[in-house]
Amino acid sequence: MALNIWVVGNGAREQAIKTACEKSKLSKSVKLIEEENCLELLSEVSQIPDLVILGPEQPICDGLVDEFTARGIKCIGVNKKFSQLESSKLFAKKFIVNHGIKCAKLLPIESNDFPQVMKFDGLCKGKGVKVLYNNDEKNVFARKFTGMRYFIEEYLEGEEISVMSYLYNGRLINFRPARDFKRLSAAKDAPNTGGMGAYTPVNLTDEQQIKLQIYLEKLEKSLLSEGADFNGFIYSGLIWTRGDWYVLEYNVRLGDPECQAILTNLKNDFLDILLNGAEPEYHDGVGACLTIAAEGYPEEPVKGDEITLPEDMNIDVYFAGVETKDGKLYSNGGRVLSLCTNSENPYPALKNYAEKIRMEHKYYRKDIDI
Repeated sequence: MALNIWVVGNGAREQAIKTACEKSKLSKSVKLIEEENCLELLSEVSQIPDLVILGPEQPICDGLVDEFTARGIKCIGVNKKFSQLESSKLFAKKFIVNHGIKCAKLLPIESNDFPQVMKFDGLCKGKGVKVLYNNDEKNVFARKFTGMRYFIEEYLEGEEISVMSYLYNGRLINFRPARDFKRLSAAKDAPNTGGMGAYTPVNLTDEQQIKLQIYLEKLEKSLLSEGADFNGFIYSGLIWTRGDWYVLEYNVRLGDPECQAILTNLKNDFLDILLNGAEPEYHDGVGACLTIAAEGYPEEPVKGDEITLPEDMNIDVYFAGVETKDGKLYSNGGRVLSLCTNSENPYPALKNYAEKIRMEHKYYRKDIDI
């Protein structure tokens, strides 16, 4: 039976998920639903969805999966209990340590061992973690999220990857690792963002592949040992250091922009993976995403610029911080557009289109490459 599907959220990631679902023979209709009023819509619409896929972290961490499930609606997302892997870095840290998963060691709050990493214990939209190089930076960042708990970790240096896993009926289905670019620029002191671009696959050594498989088997065992019984996504942010993979963070959703890169590279039916546990298959080449942001992002992005896309675009463009007025597009957020394509060498084409897009205060990382 073809399904009526809701994708909760309205960013570039959710548009990519919607597009992937629309390509599936298992879907009848796919709608993007604003996260703020999705529960209220259930009582207003005549067609109750057959399937709900949650995109952003906030509705997942607010417990919407539990709400939909209680109403008998099939839902793809992590439940309230395990959503704390993202909403509470302290919960995640305890989970990691209790199951013998490798991670950075905790430091005393007053530690002067720099560089070090400060992490706020809550949802901070990708901006609650910072590498600190001196006490002045430490004091400023400690005041950034007033009233929130935080802790200090040792700084780990190495290659980073993002691994998206889908827990399906007690089994982890793992997508190819992706590499994302979190900093606003290549500078070491550049602020963290939600992500300025990503690509997949990532070239790993045989040793890294073996150690990654060991980690993912441990993650699956750890989740099941604590009673994980949802069908949803776990994002592992990993760093290769000291001859192994160390966990930097967990999220409970597909990463943005890693999701766009992965779905661009995915060959088989995305819904077949979600509903039937099919193993992912991929196109040749590299799936890549380049983020167009507004100048001033992440602190004070300039909004209200008219956006004009070139007519000859043969790549995928997903809207994030965009609004439509009188048939025209305007910037309305920090990250504005996701440009995506799959090829042997995708970034020259993506940067070429980024340059052609007319938007007065646009910003993108010109240094990103595979």
